[in-house]
Amino acid sequence: MNNLPSAPLIAAEEVRSNFIKSFILVGIIIALVIAASYYIGYMLDDVKTGLLIGGVISIIVIPLQIMTAKWMILSMTSGRAANVNDIRERRALHIVEGLAVSAGLKRTPDLYIIPTHIPNAFASGMDENSAFIGVTEGLLEMMDDQELEGVIAHEVGHIIHRDIMLNQLVVGLISVLLILALIIERLGIIGAYTGGNRRSRDRDNGGGGAAVAVLLLVALLVRPLVMLIGTLLQLGISRKREFAADAVAVRLCSYNEGLARALEKLGGKEYSSDDIKELGGENMACMYINFPGGELFSTHPPIAERVRRLRNMY
Repeated sequence: MNNLPSAPLIAAEEVRSNFIKSFILVGIIIALVIAASYYIGYMLDDVKTGLLIGGVISIIVIPLQIMTAKWMILSMTSGRAANVNDIRERRALHIVEGLAVSAGLKRTPDLYIIPTHIPNAFASGMDENSAFIGVTEGLLEMMDDQELEGVIAHEVGHIIHRDIMLNQLVVGLISVLLILALIIERLGIIGAYTGGNRRSRDRDNGGGGAAVAVLLLVALLVRPLVMLIGTLLQLGISRKREFAADAVAVRLCSYNEGLARALEKLGGKEYSSDDIKELGGENMACMYINFPGGELFSTHPPIAERVRRLRNMY
């Protein structure tokens, strides 16, 4: 077994690598949407109609998801604007301002305080003009200056990469995929009662038995499979974006230990149902810098792996 340490990671290379992987996963989701639309067309004996249905649903659902994201996030977390007269909150505001300058942002992101003792943070906004950062009261209490700077730099990394836009695009695509899966399910049930579509009946020489069996199988399995595949792809994208934001934090701070120590403090604690509710619910999981969960269905890479990469990065 090779016990030699791995080669040091260059932050810019880590960002580029994870950015490419994220878009490959997004491409897979888009391909699944097209495939589901094509299959609807096949079931209707008109591929063009199926693709049109997929296109119309995408045009409606995805922009709606993106436009309402900011309002939904703020309402779920009950965030309030940071108070400059509070010493801890003023410290965070100064850190946000300094990192915004270092990152070359045209505008300093607004800072919101989430009223919970649970230490955590997130970034939101479709672009620099609408970007804001949320930190919990618990985070301000727990972190020293270097650790807090590392956490906020991580969130600035999400803003630089427009990860919120990417995340909402992915959520929208998965919503489209689930709607298409529901249509396939309904068409499958209808087809089972009517003996399948014309192509299936012709292929079955009028019997329709095999067509009915296939349609019933599709109807029963399509939505659970789509939900599982969509969830795994979304989680995969979320994990890649976390690695990339960690790398940006190193680049902005010129220091990797602050964020590494902060992540160690955030790790090792499972959230109760009350904790999750205070943070805005499970739908907010992929937004936060850390959100404990099972390894397979976790929105974030393991803390130990993130810390290992950070301490081996410059």
